[in-house]
Amino acid sequence: MIAKTTIGRSFKGCCGYNLQKVEQGKGEILMSQGVREYDARSMVADFMRQASLNPDLSRSVWHTAISFSPQDEARLQVQPELMKTVASDYLKGMGLDQTQYVVIRHKDTDHSHFHIVANRVTDTGQTVSDSYNYHRSESLLRQIEQKHGLTPLLEQAKRQSLERVPERDRERILMRDQVRESVSRSTTSQELRQDLAHYNIQLIVNRDQAGKPRGISFEQVGHSEQGEEIRVAFKGSKLHQSLSLGGLQQQLEQQARLRQKQALEATHEKDRLKEQKPKKGLQIEEKHPKKGLGRGM
Repeated sequence: MIAKTTIGRSFKGCCGYNLQKVEQGKGEILMSQGVREYDARSMVADFMRQASLNPDLSRSVWHTAISFSPQDEARLQVQPELMKTVASDYLKGMGLDQTQYVVIRHKDTDHSHFHIVANRVTDTGQTVSDSYNYHRSESLLRQIEQKHGLTPLLEQAKRQSLERVPERDRERILMRDQVRESVSRSTTSQELRQDLAHYNIQLIVNRDQAGKPRGISFEQVGHSEQGEEIRVAFKGSKLHQSLSLGGLQQQLEQQARLRQKQALEATHEKDRLKEQKPKKGLQIEEKHPKKGLGRGM
């Protein structure tokens, strides 16, 4: 799983963006605590009323978006309660279960993800700490993945090592790893585009005036806590040399040959096992008279 957390000031913008998806039929409220979930204006009023218990805290909005691995999509379809369970574990692990919150699943993309909007001011007026929230969140996600048998998207050590990396470089490294994951599962550009969509990443072919391909870029779309659209884009060669136009084409061709080879080997193995399988039918045993000494007269 991947989580992205922002700490902001505007409950109005954050709640408005997330509840708009519900009103448009592109989302659903999974669970909530301490707020009226049926109306954005009422929800914002509830959040702000509790935030006033701690007027010294200017950034009281906690917004986390959590996405699942594409490999877990089928399981989430047959176990719809799993997303609620994961959300509950995350809320408790981050200390957000002692305050107001709402959990909203968005259905506007091909991949499963949900948003948490929470108040950093608890029911008793205390502050939910946001210190080292990236490190704590990553560690918690690995525990939740292990607990529920979910697919980890990146190695724990690698993700934790990004904590001290500047945000722009962190975005580049995370996108590079996401693109690599998608490339490893693809054999054509169409397959790659479909897989990248799970990460909200779009593959863009850059062309010259004559329309000839000159390079590729990858663009990822997200949203701030105010609901404003945020676009992060990198040239493929800036992510990694292997993700340039030529490098990507070469990898897809290699993946296609490998998949074809694996399919052929699987067919040969199936035929071999079929030949070794004993034929069913009646086994007729020939009986011969026992040899021995005859009696003399």
